[in-house]
Amino acid sequence: MKQILFLIVAICLAAIGIAGVIFESTAFQAEGPWFLALGLTMIAYLALKRTYYRAGSVWPADSNEPKPLKLTWLDYVKALICWLDSFKRTYAVKPGLYYTGDRYDHDAPLLATANYHLTVFLLVRRLRRRNVRLLVVDTDSINVWCAAGKGAFCNDAIFAQLNRYEQHLPKDAGRLKLILPKLCLAGVDLPALRRAGCDAIIGPVYGKDLPTYLSTAPCKDRDADRVLFGLQSRLFTAPPGLLQMLKYSITLLLALWLVQQIWPLALPVAGVLGLTAVLTIAYPVCFPYLPGKWFAVKGLSLAIVVSAVLCALAAGGLVSRGNLITAVLFTLASGMCFGQSYSGNSAVSNGTSVRKETARLLPVYVLLYMATLAAFIIKEAF
Repeated sequence: MKQILFLIVAICLAAIGIAGVIFESTAFQAEGPWFLALGLTMIAYLALKRTYYRAGSVWPADSNEPKPLKLTWLDYVKALICWLDSFKRTYAVKPGLYYTGDRYDHDAPLLATANYHLTVFLLVRRLRRRNVRLLVVDTDSINVWCAAGKGAFCNDAIFAQLNRYEQHLPKDAGRLKLILPKLCLAGVDLPALRRAGCDAIIGPVYGKDLPTYLSTAPCKDRDADRVLFGLQSRLFTAPPGLLQMLKYSITLLLALWLVQQIWPLALPVAGVLGLTAVLTIAYPVCFPYLPGKWFAVKGLSLAIVVSAVLCALAAGGLVSRGNLITAVLFTLASGMCFGQSYSGNSAVSNGTSVRKETARLLPVYVLLYMATLAAFIIKEAF
């Protein structure tokens, strides 16, 4: 349903843009080029989504021989798309046994990972100068942590690949040493793995630590590693979060533009896009310092600060007082909305808490959006 709505919006934008080029209408000519660019961009994005991995796809049968894993320019493009569209299923790597380096080395460390393209890409970039074996588990193109939480990165998925390549995985004294990512432990039964003859070793949380970890033989359990949601990790989530919210902002502006053709009103393009950008970039940066345990409450805290800045600008004559109420209401609603959505972007969310937060606070920011619309209509009417 979302894709159908997105396609309708994209076609409308493109049609308005074309009308701006062909017809003499002042309204079309003023907004046409911008809407044409947005519409074509959205149509291109929808076309791109047709190349994404489909959930539940069955991989075609292939030879059970280990394959070299080397990055091409296309992998870099796919990795960029995976990052920018992080909150969707994007690209996947075919499950199987791979290796880095010039040849398959039976003595090289064996690591397990998910078949989400960006996960494999980042691992190979870190390890491309080493000889390692990589067991890519079928997690339906979901990253390690989320796949473990959903039960996709589990013993059955691991054994499905181990059994395929049994002849290429010699065991040391009847045991197979397998290095697991720390973040898969929510879905993996370690005692059952070990009873089945697999010496499962818990690897580090972060890929950047792998080269040093693998150089220190023998590899030891890193079960004490912790997830640190630092500034670099938070900045990594900022561009995808911005694009996520801009989709809704552009849809809102298109709806207002259509109303503008019937009833003259001031289209708040700069205000809507500017406030959206400020909130979605500032939230990840300030996340640990914002008061409140719930994500939406943190977003509300940031929105109150931004609203105070708007009030100061209005006092200085830089923001009209007529626009102030609408801007403040929009800021409060969007701050809570993005804060709530960020629970899926962060490394510190809790499923139970998120469900409780959504049930209690979703009606609040929906009402704030309705109040924003009402205030905007009243301002334009009077």
